[in-house]
Amino acid sequence: MFVFCHKTNLNPSLWTFPVPDVAKTTAVYGMIQNPFGKEVSIVSLESNQYKTVELHKMEIDKEGIKRMRKIDFPILLQPNELIHLERGGTHLMLLDKQNRNEKLIITIQYSNGKIEKQEVEKKSL
Repeated sequence: MFVFCHKTNLNPSLWTFPVPDVAKTTAVYGMIQNPFGKEVSIVSLESNQYKTVELHKMEIDKEGIKRMRKIDFPILLQPNELIHLERGGTHLMLLDKQNRNEKLIITIQYSNGKIEKQEVEKKSL
């Protein structure tokens, strides 16, 4: 039986726009897929460049104003379920930039103990 602890995605499915060095936050888009054949939860998201990574969802409030809402962990995923991360919709919010000298990596910790690392591609506007 083969068990992996760290899996790095060679075909990045996460991306962001380049931001100025002084920016302390950024959003990440793309998709996260449950790579397992059974139900699993995302228990945490981390970054090598930002102190905090949150999953946010855009919702329209009672007054008709679109607002971001943080989605708390754990985030349940059905087998092979995809989370589509889109501008104006669900996205990863990276907060409190710590460094900018490395490639941006998002680490996904699953409830089954597996860890997946995804490099975030930078796309221009």
